[in-house]
Amino acid sequence: RMHSMGTTVCGILVVEDGVLIGHVGDSRVYRIREGKMEQLTSDHSLLNDYIKMKRLSEEEIENFPLKNVIVRALGMKSTVKVDTVLDRPEIGDIYVLCSDGLCGPVTDAEIQRIVGSHQDLQTAANKLIESANEAGGPDNITVVLAKVMGLS
Repeated sequence: RMHSMGTTVCGILVVEDGVLIGHVGDSRVYRIREGKMEQLTSDHSLLNDYIKMKRLSEEEIENFPLKNVIVRALGMKSTVKVDTVLDRPEIGDIYVLCSDGLCGPVTDAEIQRIVGSHQDLQTAANKLIESANEAGGPDNITVVLAKVMGLS
């Protein structure tokens, strides 16, 4: 009954050398630094695989019929390869961890604008979820915001 079911995941872990980022699927980790947002993960999706192979035009990307097909997720197989990257944080950086329920309906520019316009991270997270719901909220929406307050 649970055949072909799976879930995506992303997480961060503060380690001695920086912030270790791990992810599987199309849940994403972004970093906002000095007002600029960068996606630190790469979606494990059929669309992204085609884009990496440079086999699609901009129009084909926009109209790609299988945008939501995930090629890697927890539960698809008995084991899964987790992509990891080590990021070097700076004081004031904000990490945005989210499911595709946020980054699907809400643009990167809007995510950056909302987070940048709220000092309180809980308020910013609530506004992000509200924005995703207002955009149709077709999927579960998960958002975690973490700010670097100091380095040791």
